[in-house]
Amino acid sequence: MTRRAFLALIFLTASCAFAQQPSDPATAPDPIAEANALYRDGQFAAAAESYRDALGAGFDGPRVHYNLGNALYRSEQLGAAIAHYLSALTMAPRDDDIQANLDRALTERPAGKPAPPASWLHATASRIVASFTLSEFAIAAAVCWWSALGAVIALLIGAGRRRTMRRIAIGAGIVALSIASFGVARWWAWHHTDRAVVVAESAPVHTGPGESFEAALSVQEGSIVRITRADSDWAEIADEGGATGWLPTSSLVMVRPVVTDTDWPDG
Repeated sequence: MTRRAFLALIFLTASCAFAQQPSDPATAPDPIAEANALYRDGQFAAAAESYRDALGAGFDGPRVHYNLGNALYRSEQLGAAIAHYLSALTMAPRDDDIQANLDRALTERPAGKPAPPASWLHATASRIVASFTLSEFAIAAAVCWWSALGAVIALLIGAGRRRTMRRIAIGAGIVALSIASFGVARWWAWHHTDRAVVVAESAPVHTGPGESFEAALSVQEGSIVRITRADSDWAEIADEGGATGWLPTSSLVMVRPVVTDTDWPDG
């Protein structure tokens, strides 16, 4: 092969490789930017669809759920807005904007704001559990545990004041166990219990999974329910008052994260 032919072959190979390179991510469409632009233009329903597309594309963060909640709220879809505010708050539990908009939406729902826990102890524990993420609980418990372990090691090797080390070991151990307990409660409440929000204006709750079963009561838009079991069409729920029954999944929007295999499109 001549030198000129060899150089031409190299040039042709490089050209083909360049042509097959993926497009620059900077030039790829940004679903979040598109949704934000639609929202700024007052096209709230279209913005909500774009935010849903972003969630489907993997942009599953608290701000996306929060922005989607805002778009749904401005589109007068109160129940779906509450569901996405709750999802956002699960990921960012101390975000004041999310909490404020959720409180406003809950106040405007037909049932009003949820009733507070009956006892101050339950209310305090619930507030602590809801204020931190599972990762934060895990990190804090690990720090306290290693502090207790370090104090125990210091006792064993005779370093430092024994009484002080003993107090540190006991105190850090108790705090570590307490934080771990709150972490378990957080995991159970947010990652083991499936919740959903009613999006129908008024949804009859049936005694069984089907329209042929008697409608014992009804729940209104914005009601937060706990899912005990479900298939693609019907879900057994417990409402905020503890009453149980069955609702069609078309009248519900799941609150993320969803940890069961059963899921249905959100509204």
